[in-house]
Amino acid sequence: MLHLLAASSARLGLIFLLAGCTMLVDDSLPAPTTIAPDLGPSFIPETKVFRIVPAADAGGAGKNPPTHAELIEQGKSPLPGSQPGTEKVLMHFHGRGDSRIVLPYQRSGALLWLLVSCEEEAPMAIRSFDVRGIVVARYDLDPCRVAEGGGGTEDGTSTFVELWTYPEVEYDVTVMSSELGTR
Repeated sequence: MLHLLAASSARLGLIFLLAGCTMLVDDSLPAPTTIAPDLGPSFIPETKVFRIVPAADAGGAGKNPPTHAELIEQGKSPLPGSQPGTEKVLMHFHGRGDSRIVLPYQRSGALLWLLVSCEEEAPMAIRSFDVRGIVVARYDLDPCRVAEGGGGTEDGTSTFVELWTYPEVEYDVTVMSSELGTR
């Protein structure tokens, strides 16, 4: 009698278990939307944006154009919205494929610049995140070129950057800071 009671309890438990695994709603999933991707920088609404658009012709005749860091060393200030003479190169990174870069903790200036150039034209997505993992800035370069592209934000919260591109694409990232220029 005890075995019969245990067997029927086990069957009843199995029925309840299987009933809990069935779908209660049989609605089909909505069709994916055909919204075009956002090309260009986007940021949290209160962030001031300074976009750097790479040159359409990357220097021509196989010559690489000067980087923003090289122009600053020559006394030229190519960063829009930046106060001349306050620009500092914080780090330079050479990578290939997807990467995650931890940004320098100690930095000066109100603006944070993320500039990238690729050895070959390819799509590149760049995201900077704060310490909580919230996206502070996003740049979609399609395509990333030999001329540097990216931009600057009035941002002191970014702690790391993620880059997404094809696995074979090599690129250089320069992280700079500067003070906000007067208008």
